Amino acid sequence: MKTRTSLVMLVALLFGTVVVASESRPAFPDLTFTDLDGRAVDLKSFQGAVVLLNFWATWCGPCRLELPELQRLYGELGGKGFVVLAIAVDTPVAKVRPYMDRLGLTMPVLLMNARAQQALGIDRIPFSILLDRETKVVQIYPGYSPEIMDDLRRRAEALVVAGADERGGK
Repeated sequence: MKTRTSLVMLVALLFGTVVVASESRPAFPDLTFTDLDGRAVDLKSFQGAVVLLNFWATWCGPCRLELPELQRLYGELGGKGFVVLAIAVDTPVAKVRPYMDRLGLTMPVLLMNARAQQALGIDRIPFSILLDRETKVVQIYPGYSPEIMDDLRRRAEALVVAGADERGGK
């Protein structure tokens, strides 16, 4: 068993993803963020949608590659019960809106706060967490790579299709 666990951890490290078994999926903590207009946004308000939380910053090189790909995914799946929440860890906040505008990004942008930082313990960016419709963690993606994006897209599409099937194909 130790060997199997070690092997799973090694594979996760090599591929940059952490798989969360469906039967042991933890519920994501109930956190509140702030949008760029200063309004509180509670993650509970997204229950029923497949949610991708993406933590990023304007100074992050890999984030510059990842954000346009996430925007495309949001554009393709956004009307089907999929939401990307781009959570900026930047200070000052004044840099965030112009950066998003420059990249032509329309997905919702929220701001990181101390409570969320402490609860999540995110120590690198980009960092993404894929949640199912019950806000349970499906997959954690530390970092960015084309392989991570392929896996993220595949899982998001599968969750969206599964949700449509459960609702009778809507």
